[in-house]
Amino acid sequence: MPISIRFVLPALWTALVAPGLLPGQAAAPVPRKYIGPPTVAEITAGDLMTRVYKFADDSMMGRQVGTPYNDMGTAYIESEVRRLGLQPAGDNGTFFQKVPLFTRVLDSASTIAVDGATFTAGTDFTAGANGFTKDVANATPVFVGAWLDTTRNIPVDSARGRVLVFVPGGLAPGTDIGKFVASNGYNQWLAMRAVAAANVVVIGEALSPNALRNAFQSTTTNYLQDWVPLTLNVTRAVGEALFGAPATSWTHRMAGKPITTSVRFVDTPKPGRNVVAMLPGTDPALRHQYVAIGAHNDHVGTRAQGPVDHDSVRAFMQVVRPQGADSDPRPATAEELVRVKAIIDSLRAISAPRPDSIYNGADDDASGSMTVLEVAEQFARGREKPKRSILFVWHTGEEAGLWGANYFTARPTVPRDSIVAQINLDMVGRGGADDVTGEDLEGKLLRGGEGYVQLIGSRRLSTEMGDLVEAVNAEKQLGLRFDYSMDANGHPQNIYCRSDHYEYARYGIPVTFMSTGGHADYHQVTDEPQYLDYPRMAQIGRLVFESALRIGNLPHRLKVDKPKPDPKGSCVQ
Repeated sequence: MPISIRFVLPALWTALVAPGLLPGQAAAPVPRKYIGPPTVAEITAGDLMTRVYKFADDSMMGRQVGTPYNDMGTAYIESEVRRLGLQPAGDNGTFFQKVPLFTRVLDSASTIAVDGATFTAGTDFTAGANGFTKDVANATPVFVGAWLDTTRNIPVDSARGRVLVFVPGGLAPGTDIGKFVASNGYNQWLAMRAVAAANVVVIGEALSPNALRNAFQSTTTNYLQDWVPLTLNVTRAVGEALFGAPATSWTHRMAGKPITTSVRFVDTPKPGRNVVAMLPGTDPALRHQYVAIGAHNDHVGTRAQGPVDHDSVRAFMQVVRPQGADSDPRPATAEELVRVKAIIDSLRAISAPRPDSIYNGADDDASGSMTVLEVAEQFARGREKPKRSILFVWHTGEEAGLWGANYFTARPTVPRDSIVAQINLDMVGRGGADDVTGEDLEGKLLRGGEGYVQLIGSRRLSTEMGDLVEAVNAEKQLGLRFDYSMDANGHPQNIYCRSDHYEYARYGIPVTFMSTGGHADYHQVTDEPQYLDYPRMAQIGRLVFESALRIGNLPHRLKVDKPKPDPKGSCVQ
């Protein structure tokens, strides 16, 4: 998840540390390395353990999108769905859907022209865009104000086709980023920028070395989206040419002199692919409708700053930042440092320090991806088959901005209106009593416990879908306890908008997002397979299987009785 996880051999399971506890605080921990037996048809904790240890192994190097290691992860999933006899539902009769990813650098021959003067790339400006762009011809610049000052937003209709000009700044020190990103002002700011012909930031007297590196030497993976406006970083001289006046005299909504651009980029393709497989339905009249089940196959790679001591990170985060990357970064208090040191000392009695730089992503989202694979195995090898088809999609690039889900729903390999529901799994491997799984609307920390699962979005489009999932849990006696706290309207952590299900929901497809929530290892090098609760994952897998089976056998499509969002608008929880 990005910004702004039952049958086990008894002798093994009795040796496992309680999920969520630090190593050394209970019995001997689950082994760091494990190769399990072949998987079976049923959804089991043992199967999940076998799969997660493989998918979140150090050899996968964090599965970051745009790297060969993400391809290694998707190759494993593809080999499994092929072995299970599922049908390919990707591109050209394959199990893969290629997502257009690339690295992009600015062509140094690019220019912009203002009032008869020509300005050159690398000297007067740099440019970037995460998609196809169009040059602007004699477009009118309008001064808006500081870059993130949403109090200076102009109406979308006034911004359409204009070149919006900003200066740096605008975000007050101490601003709660989560609340800011979830605010209406921020969404309006995004909408304003999206309809502009270009967005210009006047960054100072000269281009910084960092701006030049980003423009001409970038190795960052981008997702080639549909048409987007150019973003230009320009010197003060260009800005003053735009308005024919010193920057100190620019006023809000001031119009300037027409600007024309001739900007080109050099793109290099990068790896990135969804895995798409299908179980055909049994009813000739309904088999062309689909129940989609998905998770994301990527994580965030390796730590650029180099290795850190694994146990020290885990101890510190457990005490100081119990929501991992979702906790505000802050130094430890003196009392907290005493607690952290005590934990580290206890660990040193049983193990040596271990340098670690790999974000394994065991909970985020090997837990979801491998649970979907386990559900796929039960559908493929079990006796119960639904009337509708089941579509399994492992999306890439979720951590980078829901790229794979955005691409699949914009260019689905089956008709989009034939998808009757989507169930999304992201971080379903934790949820123990010691895990801080999020916060409620008042900021009180939430904790997991027996059977704990968060449901998000299950009734936002279809009351029937939310009721169905509740009924399945009760009737099948699955023993899960649902927490809807993170689904509250206006929740500052904005979880509804932060995983792949929303790319389906924006087209009016009913969704249910299942998660066991956050924890201290979220987006840390400590998110490893030995800390997951595999029996809990198996419970969730059974819930997914039974829910999808029931939706697949309904005599009617799930009723959508709530307003559908604007598919081109920003997500609002």
